[in-house]
Amino acid sequence: MRKVTLVYPGIAVIGFDSLGGQQHDTISVNLGLAYIGSYIKKHSKHSVNLIDLRDVKSWNEYEKQLKERSPDIVGIYCNTVNVGNSLKCAEIAKKHGFTVVMGGPHATLAPQSLLDSGSVDCVVVGEGEKSFLAILDDMDAGKTPQKIVQGKKVNDLDDLPFPDRDLYNMKRILGGAGIFPYPSRYVGIVASRGCYYNCAFCQPLEKKIFGNKVRTRSVANIVAEVKDVIQRYDANFIMFECDTLTTQKPWAMELCREMKPLGVTWGAQSRADTLDDELAAAMREAGCVVLFIGFESGSPRILDFLRKGIDPADSVKAAQICRRNRILIFANYMLGIPTETEDDLKLTYDLLRIMKPELHSPAYFSPIPGSDLFDYCDAQGLIKTSHYEDFIRNPTLEKVKGIDYKLLDVYKDRMIACKRGWWTEWHFAKLVLARWFALIRRGYIMSFIVELANSAPSFIRKRLIVFKDMLKSSKHPNADKEKYYPGT
Repeated sequence: MRKVTLVYPGIAVIGFDSLGGQQHDTISVNLGLAYIGSYIKKHSKHSVNLIDLRDVKSWNEYEKQLKERSPDIVGIYCNTVNVGNSLKCAEIAKKHGFTVVMGGPHATLAPQSLLDSGSVDCVVVGEGEKSFLAILDDMDAGKTPQKIVQGKKVNDLDDLPFPDRDLYNMKRILGGAGIFPYPSRYVGIVASRGCYYNCAFCQPLEKKIFGNKVRTRSVANIVAEVKDVIQRYDANFIMFECDTLTTQKPWAMELCREMKPLGVTWGAQSRADTLDDELAAAMREAGCVVLFIGFESGSPRILDFLRKGIDPADSVKAAQICRRNRILIFANYMLGIPTETEDDLKLTYDLLRIMKPELHSPAYFSPIPGSDLFDYCDAQGLIKTSHYEDFIRNPTLEKVKGIDYKLLDVYKDRMIACKRGWWTEWHFAKLVLARWFALIRRGYIMSFIVELANSAPSFIRKRLIVFKDMLKSSKHPNADKEKYYPGT
């Protein structure tokens, strides 16, 4: 029997000791590692634990925990923005003589570069559940694992046990205030693997990880996991973490029928050209309160350049469908795309001005390694950053040459202003007010005041901001705790 320590190094931008904060990266669970953990436990007697860098205070603490656990094998997740953190985790593990296996998106993209670091013994390319267990079994049999292991796909996702979220500090993850405007006890669930589409900004890397064929779980299997997380964690908001929940309409409609009796709010990702009123109405009746939609741009030329496969008319229609069916629109869009002109930016602004999404997630285009647009930018000499962490999609860093980022800042602010306030829509207001009452009951007073100040109508926002600053300057005894543990 082998002792396994899995490591989640996802502290890029957010840093150590960030678990339970009020942004997605601080309250999400990396379900890839959680699936590997549950699969190993189900099919073997190997023991599994996990170190989450978001839940430790420093590299010294990480090293101390690793030494105390003294694993036979350390399995480290590696995505592009965390390459440096992943390799440092590996370096510390190798210093103490532990065998290091690495997997994840960047491992699939560039396995040899990780091996060349000298701190990684084996890299799993693609999906990891079956292959990681095979590596453990080989070690038990006295065999040396191959340097690069091709991951074996799980053809029927229902065969996988539910991910082992208890490997993470769920008390801390669920103990925070959560993210405005959603209910606070957020749990993500994978409903499918793979993507139907061929957008140039993420393919073909995703197909290298999951294959060309999209695999969906059965509705019964998904709903069983939803019931499990409601019972186990008192979850009150489910996020279905798959690329597009709405492409296979009959499957999505069946999911809605089975979700409706559960009485839990949820959200999902959609595409502008996969939504109609029948499906949207069914989703709303089943508890869906928000759809994350990648509109990307209002310029037909840029949409073609991105190989998005939609046009601005599709985006407007999708927004109208959401609004008619009282579903919040979470708009994802990109600025600073290569070849983009100010006229293209104006078209994106005009699109958002027409749609007025309730929630915005602007990004400054980042050439994701493994994508066709990365290759394009590399060939054209356009990549401006040399640090992996700078590939994060946030609208802050200058990533591509030839882009006027000061102009992007101006348009970004104009675009974000194209939104509907929560007080203008009853379905939005109900969600927000329910969240705030829950925050107050749980003692998250400062979180409530900050959210109210940030989202109130402009004519009262200034007064609330002054009140918020007064509270902060008064050194409220719980002010520091409330950053991660409000109400304690």
